[in-house]
Amino acid sequence: MEYFRFDHPPDRLTLCSRPNCEDIADYLEVTEEGWEEFVCAAHTSSERHVSVLPMGVPGTLPHRSRPAA
Repeated sequence: MEYFRFDHPPDRLTLCSRPNCEDIADYLEVTEEGWEEFVCAAHTSSERHVSVLPMGVPGTLPHRSRPAA
């Protein structure tokens, strides 16, 4: 698993992709299979704080987000 600090696009916020969570995503987690998941600080499995993680999105897949409520 790789962890990245998630920078939101300037025109929208991305929410945590976990069910029943409407917090703002702080982390982008990428599995060994290449799956991406946007998660908040409460749902990440990273042991490092988001501020010390590298910035950016690995790969070229488009951002998949749901609109804020």
